[in-house]
Amino acid sequence: MATSAWKKFRRSLGGESALQGAIGAMAREREEQVLRRIRDFTERVVDIVMKLHEQIDYFAADDYAKLADAAEELDRMESAADAEKAVILDRLAAGGLFHLGRADLSRLVGSMDSIANLASGTADRLALREFTLPPGLGALLHELVDTDVAAVTKLRDAVNMLEEDLRAAIPLAQEVDKIESKADDIYLIMYRQMYDWDTDYKTFHQFKSIIDRLEEITDKCMQNAELVRHMAIEYLEFE
Repeated sequence: MATSAWKKFRRSLGGESALQGAIGAMAREREEQVLRRIRDFTERVVDIVMKLHEQIDYFAADDYAKLADAAEELDRMESAADAEKAVILDRLAAGGLFHLGRADLSRLVGSMDSIANLASGTADRLALREFTLPPGLGALLHELVDTDVAAVTKLRDAVNMLEEDLRAAIPLAQEVDKIESKADDIYLIMYRQMYDWDTDYKTFHQFKSIIDRLEEITDKCMQNAELVRHMAIEYLEFE
């Protein structure tokens, strides 16, 4: 009975080749839907890092009221990103034929989410207690968060190319590596200057936890860029 019903279904679609074509079209549509969601999710992560940049502007201006408001908004944005991540992972786990590997896409989404988590953690530490930076460290802090924004934006561009042009994703991913190297240099300068900063140990450790996370954001961007590059090179073979 089941076999007979399957044959009738195939005939209704025009035979074996037409059935395969229909299944292929459905698979492509499903993959495109997931890739669009990943694209939107990546944009959410960029927005979160941009909000962190805004928060650091408030911190530098000693505007702790706006700093606290921005931290709360960033937490809400991060929670919304978590919910979107769960939807994407559920759709990937549901199976189906994908041109890009579902496991690779799952790893990419999970690792992108860690960038949002780091930004949220940095925001919490900025708002933890009030302190003022010496001018030199304040300028370097802005430079460091600028590299975060540059790295996550370039990563976003590379992720978008997974849907549009795999070959174009490769040089974009390589640019993220260069930005991460710049962040490492800034972090090292800041770390050295901190030992000349006459402050209490609580402030020292609070600030260190802030710059550690800012530097780790670019590290995570680089790791994601490596994954994007790996995916682009691997799946170019099937184009």
